[in-house]
Amino acid sequence: MGDERREPGTRHSLTTLPRVSVLMPIYNGAAFVRRALDSLWAQTFTLWELVIVDDGSTDETAAALVPYTDDPRVSLMRFAENRGLGAALNAATDTARADLIAYLPADDVYYPEHLASLVALLLKHDAEAGTILAHSGVRYHYNRYADAASPGEPLQLVQVLHRRVPDCWTERAELTTDDLDRMYWAKLRARGLFAGTERITCEWVDHPAQRHKIIRESLGGGLNPYRAHYRPACR
Repeated sequence: MGDERREPGTRHSLTTLPRVSVLMPIYNGAAFVRRALDSLWAQTFTLWELVIVDDGSTDETAAALVPYTDDPRVSLMRFAENRGLGAALNAATDTARADLIAYLPADDVYYPEHLASLVALLLKHDAEAGTILAHSGVRYHYNRYADAASPGEPLQLVQVLHRRVPDCWTERAELTTDDLDRMYWAKLRARGLFAGTERITCEWVDHPAQRHKIIRESLGGGLNPYRAHYRPACR
């Protein structure tokens, strides 16, 4: 299911359009992003392109990305100021060329069979049968595992592969939230069914700067910590 795997920075020539567009929103992710990118290059499924949106980073993110951006499968755009997750994903989707969309946040990790298993499941279900999204199981909080969403949370970006649709992600000018159901998954559910691989093939990495920890008051965050962290253009 894959072609020859190569190291970051080497050149690839694709004779066909990518089957999967992997979208990576990143904001001040220099500490994590190389691990995430290495996990993409280690995929057994290699007919992907990567669209990175640097959402106004002020750390060493630009330098961390350099070894990877010479690969012609990689597109990179940078916002001058932080615009939020929804805006970053909408911009990435506009650039993406494939009919299947996956997500790799800069602080998360794919296991080698992740894309292959999601693509196989979604393609097994004909689009006319109504299945629009495939998701994996996930490792979370270091040593916990869930076959679908982790308890009390929506499906995470890293778990998901879906068919391309015209719907846009909700941007923070409309709603400031960490709820991915409200931002996008509910729009997809209105269009079709979700199917799970029931395989743990990715990790939602736990760390203090996770977006949901910054925005949720119940986890010590809130609007003021959110504004302080992202230095908006925040509303």
